[in-house]
Amino acid sequence: MHDDLFGSASTTAGETASHNVFFALVPDASARDRTARTVEALGGRHAVQGRWVSPSRYHMTLHFLGMFSELPRERIDAACRAAQALELPAFDLVLDRAGHFPRGIGWLGCAEASASLQGLWEELRKALSRQHVAVQGHPTFKPHVTVLRGASSPLPIEAIDAVTWPIREFVLIDSLLGGRNEYRTLGRWPLAGVR
Repeated sequence: MHDDLFGSASTTAGETASHNVFFALVPDASARDRTARTVEALGGRHAVQGRWVSPSRYHMTLHFLGMFSELPRERIDAACRAAQALELPAFDLVLDRAGHFPRGIGWLGCAEASASLQGLWEELRKALSRQHVAVQGHPTFKPHVTVLRGASSPLPIEAIDAVTWPIREFVLIDSLLGGRNEYRTLGRWPLAGVR
């Protein structure tokens, strides 16, 4: 099994799989390591049991396209055309809060989404709409990185030492579930004006 984001996906005879497909931001190696250290410190401070997400799977979802038994090629192609049409600047994403959602989800997030982050979410949503690609999920953006599942108790909502992710691209991810659990990239699009 590939445990990195960009491993190739395959199944063997007899395995069934489903595909969760979403646009996301992913950290570079340095930001991933800093995030992992922050998560480890949170786990040390709070007696919360659960399944801590592997650092190789850290990401911030922008738009969720859906779960599919087979990848819908026409829809994926349309989503890629939407992404290709965007011309937006690179920016830094700052994670400075920890907290929880119902059903035992622990997260790191932003006390306030930057204009650049919000703009990427909104412009991608509009571009997908122009390509007639429906998205699922909340009508408003709740930027977060899931770090814990099946928590025995809520991860307290609190400020954390800021972790910065340099955002220089966004990606379309196929999270392959079932016989094999792995992520693979279906496309990546650079942002302009690295600062």
